Amino acid sequence: MNFQLNGNIGNWLNKLNGKTIAEIYQVDFNNDRHNDDYLPWIFLITFSEFDQYLEIEGDFDGSHLKINLRENASLENKLKEYNLPNEPDLWQVYETKKDEKLGRLLGEKIDFIEFGIDKDEYVINGTKIKGQKEYFNFIRFSCGKLNLTIFEGSVTGLGVSDDQNIKLNFEETFEIYNTNKNNC
Repeated sequence: MNFQLNGNIGNWLNKLNGKTIAEIYQVDFNNDRHNDDYLPWIFLITFSEFDQYLEIEGDFDGSHLKINLRENASLENKLKEYNLPNEPDLWQVYETKKDEKLGRLLGEKIDFIEFGIDKDEYVINGTKIKGQKEYFNFIRFSCGKLNLTIFEGSVTGLGVSDDQNIKLNFEETFEIYNTNKNNC
């Protein structure tokens, strides 16, 4: 499937096919991140032998993600910008550990990425809505036997699931694309 959307939204994700995930940073509440029900809002993912990192940010509406591929040269400044450990009730950057669900991606080679983008138009409760084609609904990393989905829920901030049949919010409102070369 060719996913030429609004020019090239999503095409740049092809660059990540075959890349190995090196580090993952989470931006989260700085007092008790493991018991925080509403965050993290941002993941920063770096790759071995690749000069860009992936930024995944929860959006304002609780159902979309902002996903960008950025130059590694800006990573240090981005980490400093989000890391406020001495300010109560603000964000802090945490390095993801291998024993965390998201950490299962560490050291894994990406076979392909699957993602959701709003349909041009869809109907919810009888109301016609124009899709937000510049945002993503989810992103799923397929790495060998591991499939990990990052999505946003209205209550939980960014969610992470390894359930292959995960029920995502508003599934009828988006189309699914992937970077699998066999489908392009």
